[in-house]
Amino acid sequence: MSDGKSKVNDTDWGFAGFDFAKLIESCQISGVDMTSLIDVEKKNIDALNEVNRSAYDSWQNLMARQTEVFQEMMKAIAAEASNETVAGRRTEIARQGFEKALANMRQLAETATEQQKQTIEILRRRFEDGMAAMRTRDGSV
Repeated sequence: MSDGKSKVNDTDWGFAGFDFAKLIESCQISGVDMTSLIDVEKKNIDALNEVNRSAYDSWQNLMARQTEVFQEMMKAIAAEASNETVAGRRTEIARQGFEKALANMRQLAETATEQQKQTIEILRRRFEDGMAAMRTRDGSV
């Protein structure tokens, strides 16, 4: 049963089959190389696609690791809870659990930081490539 609300995937933006390259070529401006502009923008879009792919893979890996950590903790808790000699060691068990949770959080934070560095590196390379291309076109160095 439909709730009558429009969904993003159901929206027709009218761009199917539209060729932006032809549109830009039809807008010739004296002294402007439209082909090189299209190439630059294509490289920018490719870089953004790479960043998005990298970010998606990074977060997917991070979520998988968090799931593993959670499952390991739940197994450890279940194992300790079934142990009858636990009553006298609850403080020690809690301390160990806390230390392990901190170590896991630290590892996840380091993983996220490393993945962000990779994403920034992709953007930095694209920026430098774009600046070099602009210098080459302008004839300046």
